[in-house]
Amino acid sequence: MRNTLITFLVCFTAINISAQKVQVRVTKVTGLSKSDWQIIDNQNIPVFAGNDYFREDTIYLLLEENKRYFLEVSVSEVNYPDTAIYSLSVSGETVLIVNSDIGPGDHFFPFFTGVRKEVSKITGGTAASIGNYPWQVFLEAGNFTCGGSIISGNWVITAAHCTEDDFGNLIPASQMDIIVGANDPRSGLEGKKYLVSQVIRHENYNPDTFNNDIALLQILGTINYTNATPIRLVSKIDSASGATDPGVMTWVTGYGLTKVSPPVTPVTLQQVQLPIVSNSQASTVWPVVAPSDVMAGYRNGNKDACNGDSGGPMVVPVDNEYKLAGLVSWGSSNCDTYGAYTRISIFESWISSKTGVEISYTPPVPSGDSIVCKGVPTSIYSVAPIAGVTAYEWQLLPVEAGTIEGNSGQASVSWDQAYTGPATVRMRVTRYGFLSYWSALTVHLAKDNSLLSQSADTIICSGQPVVLTVASEGYNLNYSWFKDNTFIKSGPAPELSLSNTRTESSGLYRCDIAGSCGETISPVTDLTVLPVTEINNITPDTEANFGDNITLDVNAGGHNLIYQWQKDGNQIPDATGPVYALPDVNASNTGLYNVIVSGSCGELLSKNVYIYVTDNQDHADPEIFVWPTLVTGDFNIALSSNQNYDLRLFNSSGTIMLEKLNCQYKTTLNMSKSSGGVYILTVSGNNFKKSIKLIKN
Repeated sequence: MRNTLITFLVCFTAINISAQKVQVRVTKVTGLSKSDWQIIDNQNIPVFAGNDYFREDTIYLLLEENKRYFLEVSVSEVNYPDTAIYSLSVSGETVLIVNSDIGPGDHFFPFFTGVRKEVSKITGGTAASIGNYPWQVFLEAGNFTCGGSIISGNWVITAAHCTEDDFGNLIPASQMDIIVGANDPRSGLEGKKYLVSQVIRHENYNPDTFNNDIALLQILGTINYTNATPIRLVSKIDSASGATDPGVMTWVTGYGLTKVSPPVTPVTLQQVQLPIVSNSQASTVWPVVAPSDVMAGYRNGNKDACNGDSGGPMVVPVDNEYKLAGLVSWGSSNCDTYGAYTRISIFESWISSKTGVEISYTPPVPSGDSIVCKGVPTSIYSVAPIAGVTAYEWQLLPVEAGTIEGNSGQASVSWDQAYTGPATVRMRVTRYGFLSYWSALTVHLAKDNSLLSQSADTIICSGQPVVLTVASEGYNLNYSWFKDNTFIKSGPAPELSLSNTRTESSGLYRCDIAGSCGETISPVTDLTVLPVTEINNITPDTEANFGDNITLDVNAGGHNLIYQWQKDGNQIPDATGPVYALPDVNASNTGLYNVIVSGSCGELLSKNVYIYVTDNQDHADPEIFVWPTLVTGDFNIALSSNQNYDLRLFNSSGTIMLEKLNCQYKTTLNMSKSSGGVYILTVSGNNFKKSIKLIKN
């Protein structure tokens, strides 16, 4: 399986030769949990699903460098508490560990595929130029030296422990000064010295745990010297966007020791590039890591900040500039493993409240067209005057939407008429020497309102549902439905649903479509709702005398009705109307009648109507009528009078096969299960008895 993985990576590299790759290693500790994992990018698009293809404990893959990703871990069951179940390494260095205490569920862990640009270290000595780190200062506090960073013309930020003496007392501001713009501040030949007028140490600083290890120094006067300029601070917004994710490569600078034993002090500013690691990864070395710390370095790398670097800057790249992400706080006395840096972003409000320095200024959102219709060539966007602004920068995204021009509080956009869809007009400013965040206005380049299609004329049966629809293009569309020019409803849905139609639902329907870029009226759709087939009533059972005229009548409703009368289950030829006439009836007309009514919306069979025909003449014995039903093989028996009678059916051996007593009018003998042959039927009443021979084929 490992060979399969290597082949995959080679192919992946071959088809993406334009993008630089970083090796990422994901290790799953088997048996500690039931879980799956995958890597997704910053757009929530899956990049690699570890459990779909491979079952090794360790997986190697290539990802694009300098890009934010997420390790998604889906835990269904944890078998062992307080243990590491996953680790992730970038370029061979573990930057992220996932512990089992996350519990069941889906969890997302951001990381960054940072790449070292050069091999360098602070311990061991690699020189840096103050011109590349002009915010770096050298702090002299009593008998101690530390580092710090310029954050405005008269404020420097450093570690809280740099402001206390050996007994934990706050060093007076009168015993502090800073040197700016110097590669070798100890020589006394470089830089410029400024006195400190005020020291503000964080109120919750704990000298035992180094929690909240941050302090502010107010400078007497305003810093104004070559290679001495402020640095912007990483904000909560920057941090949430990945500025301090595990894997981000940082730069740490300082004037501290380059060798611990024997101690060696550098003669110039030093720099080292270190990856940020998760606090859980750092916990493999340090038992306790505070949430206010951001950890960075190599587990066994001999690259670290060291004594004398405390309070100095850790910087990270954010939007093509470096920002201050951390302050050197604590670490190994040998300066050879993970070190702790005070996490600047969580102190954003505290710093601003004490110094007035704006860390995350966002200018007002530009005003102007938020919807642009086809044919509009240009739009103007602007913001009200902003105090302290020296420069404006405007952008239009995506570039396919058009072009934007502006270097003041107003910009002009020339729209590309071929583009439709969302666009963003955004603006940022340089204010009091600092570059702001982007403010953005979402713009929609909309198509003109037009009708694409609609429902065809429709014929349905009453009670059936129907949905009338229109399809259109445009933006912010609202649909108003009318029936026979009477308003029904309006809303954002392009359909009209009639769940239980009636014949009254028939009519001419249309839809008026209004949008940001025009109005369209659809042609009418003719909806016809036909009535369902129904039988309202039918002639009741009837008794008639020989020679009478009988009329059978059915009252039915529906559409395109067709009638078919039946007698004893057999269709009657030419009896295809709502009225069926039987003139001059005799005993052969005795039987069960019904009618099948068929229409566009259904077919129904009426109830049975019994017709009995008697002879009103005085006969000594009643006449007996017997006739077969050809379809079923049954025999029908009727008397010419209305008196009761008994029926008995015998086979040729004299065995009684069937008996029906106390019959009246017509009686049917079901002989479908009787075999063929000769049978004797006896019909008897109070004063008569007659035998009839029946032959069944």
